[in-house]
Amino acid sequence: MAGYSKTDKFLHRFYLSNYSISKATLEMEEIVNGARIKNLNIEQLVFVTGLARSGTTAVMRKIFNTNAYASLQYANMPFLLCPNLWNRVSKIESHERAHKDGIVIDGNSPEEFDEYFWKAFLNDSYIKEEGLELHEPDEDILKKYETYVSLICLAKNKKRYISKNNNSILRISSLERIPNSKVIILYRHPIDHASSLMKLDKNFSKDHSDDPFNLEYFNFLGHHEFGMNHKPFLLTDEFESNRIKYDKSSLNYWLSIWLNYYEYVLAHKNDAHLLVSFEELIEKPNLNYKRIASYLEVDFNIKDAKPYKPTKYHNTEFDEVLLEKCIKVYNTLNANE
Repeated sequence: MAGYSKTDKFLHRFYLSNYSISKATLEMEEIVNGARIKNLNIEQLVFVTGLARSGTTAVMRKIFNTNAYASLQYANMPFLLCPNLWNRVSKIESHERAHKDGIVIDGNSPEEFDEYFWKAFLNDSYIKEEGLELHEPDEDILKKYETYVSLICLAKNKKRYISKNNNSILRISSLERIPNSKVIILYRHPIDHASSLMKLDKNFSKDHSDDPFNLEYFNFLGHHEFGMNHKPFLLTDEFESNRIKYDKSSLNYWLSIWLNYYEYVLAHKNDAHLLVSFEELIEKPNLNYKRIASYLEVDFNIKDAKPYKPTKYHNTEFDEVLLEKCIKVYNTLNANE
């Protein structure tokens, strides 16, 4: 956010914080392009999700790079609900994203910006002080989302759409009712995953403290995974007791976050979901991208998919009973992959 000018910040605040204005721009899109999207047959909607730091961005980018899918991109910011009326050539230069994880972004990079649609049309009703609640959007809003997807596809001249959104778990049962939808869920070993989340929480908390607009930006887009605006997913009853028991600065809190998320995934998994292990993905990328390609019925260029070793964490300060529960869920996820 450091590179944003005063004008950039004003436009972000003006548009993204005013739902009546942003929703009106989507209505304008429908009026202008309604006839064009009526005959636009969306062949596939792919929802890539998982707890943050599980590899969702890498998978989404690999799919997007097939050039078969439309997605919201940084160039769509901040006018996210009018992808055709605001269709500019981006001036965002390549740089490493704020996570400092080696992923380079520019104006053409796809990102999880469609959460803003749900925030606007649900008026933040699922975002509570204590966390993010499960919800089922009514049919009118779900149809409006399908229209929004069609408008994005029209703007990008594609017939397939991909969304990478960690918050999709909150409404996954509704999303998978959309015709031609596919769901890919990423997961990672609980110790490494929780350690990575804890590290990012500390880093982003500092960033949010140093730059208040950074915090505003996260709130505008519904990013509550870590940082000063952290809000957990409210998915299981067990998590309610764990969040009181463990402090956010401890690994046990983030192990509880992991357990909360993936117990819910297992309880609601169906045969239409594709589970992808982070460890398998990085150790055997060609094999696993072939799996994903087969699931999506799309061709991947996997020649550049090379194995790599991410940061390993050796934190020994954890509740053994809690970790044992996590490992049991992790092994079950592996068995269902």
